[in-house]
Amino acid sequence: MLALLYPSKIQKLLYIGLLFFFLPRVSSAQNLFLQKIEICDTATFCVDCGSPKATCDPFTLDQISDRINRKYILKDANGTLNFQVLVEPSGFSCVLSYDDATNSPLTADLIRYLNGCIWKPAIVDGREVSSSVNVAFKFAHGAISGRMARLDLSQMKPAGAPVIYNTTSTYTNPSLKNYDFKVWTKYNSPLPDNISQTSAIDKLDVLWYATSKGLTRFNGRTFNPVNEYNSPFNAETAVQDIAVDKENDKWIYINNRIYKFHDESGWQIFDFKKFLAPGVTHILNSRNGELLFTTKSGLVVVRKEKVVVLNKKNLPELPSGDIIYAFDDSQKRIWIGTTKGTIVIDKNARVTTFNTSETPLKNLCISGSAEDENGNIYFSLQDYGNKTLADDEKEGIAVLRPDGSWVHYNDKNSGMPSNNVTNMLYDKFDHVLWMGTDQSGLVRFDLKDGWENYHNTNSPMPGHKIFQLMQDSKGTIYATTANGLLQMTRK
Repeated sequence: MLALLYPSKIQKLLYIGLLFFFLPRVSSAQNLFLQKIEICDTATFCVDCGSPKATCDPFTLDQISDRINRKYILKDANGTLNFQVLVEPSGFSCVLSYDDATNSPLTADLIRYLNGCIWKPAIVDGREVSSSVNVAFKFAHGAISGRMARLDLSQMKPAGAPVIYNTTSTYTNPSLKNYDFKVWTKYNSPLPDNISQTSAIDKLDVLWYATSKGLTRFNGRTFNPVNEYNSPFNAETAVQDIAVDKENDKWIYINNRIYKFHDESGWQIFDFKKFLAPGVTHILNSRNGELLFTTKSGLVVVRKEKVVVLNKKNLPELPSGDIIYAFDDSQKRIWIGTTKGTIVIDKNARVTTFNTSETPLKNLCISGSAEDENGNIYFSLQDYGNKTLADDEKEGIAVLRPDGSWVHYNDKNSGMPSNNVTNMLYDKFDHVLWMGTDQSGLVRFDLKDGWENYHNTNSPMPGHKIFQLMQDSKGTIYATTANGLLQMTRK
């Protein structure tokens, strides 16, 4: 967060986030940032287009920065403010949007100064055109400085069309109308990146959105970055995994270190190198309060800071020490999926292996799970023995019924659009199973009413590659995708 010290008092914190975006030439206003100004003539303009592109003399931004530095005390200010400026063919300018949610007096001054500049307009096909450009003002070392923030056009890759291997099902999606969709990307919000392969929702309904380019928190209204001012790591640190335990403590894996965050006492660093030397692949939270760390040489179980390791040495029934997933169900059984098969350990420590049994789990690894209120357990399946197939019929999902019987669903015998399931969530509010897929978008499965499939060509979904599904205490569903963060709210 950016703190500005004004003469005689401390003003509100400024909201920060360096956002980039690209759009082709458009016929109506396209405001890139969340705070919009509706006073500009925006009949037609393009975004950061032309050769040369619209620009202003560097001395102009220096002069604006100098005026701010002389007017405000910026000793403890850190961060960035961003502005989208419309530049007309005449060279006159008008701020279209910006990213300071507090609407501080300093931001009002920057808008006024930018609107008073004379710019060089963009040239397209030999003529001057209206275009918008981005200007970033950075606060560091007690001063402000401005620069043009050119857009990286290579970042704007279309999601493309989903791949649907199921050729017999028709998806009418009758439940689609019951949900409101909202999408945030790094282009319209302070998300550090569009891709999050690991995120978590805590007990206060705060979403911890983790990426390879940083971590941010989202409370449903505003984003708050986790950076060097409020954590042991910086704003661009790559987060490898994150989980929330029963006590609402956040556990984060970064650079082969385990960090724990408690809302009141702050951050702790745990040295589990003895147990986690091979590196953690996932942090999982069990229903009894244990933390489960999957590694390539065993499962590390942590409970009240006591550590137990399950590996091939002390649990020879494990098909492999390379653990992919673990899950404990309502019957106090722990399921462990490895690259060479799956086992289950019951509450009496009896071990059952599945590689010799005629169930859907034979020689397969469970990679995700969910359990409904009736005791049905759903497992997503991965076939590590044959990864050459683009769509493996052995995969899909397996359902263990309360009576002990199994059902296997794939895209040949059910309404699944494809077999590679990346994540699952049982919706306790609508009593349906949600599945994210690698190529086919989001799947909604109702044991009574059947299958629905949402993706970017038939719904407001931002894409078709889903990484993780989460639900808060009010029933709101979040999906992390390859094209941003999706929020689904029941109407």
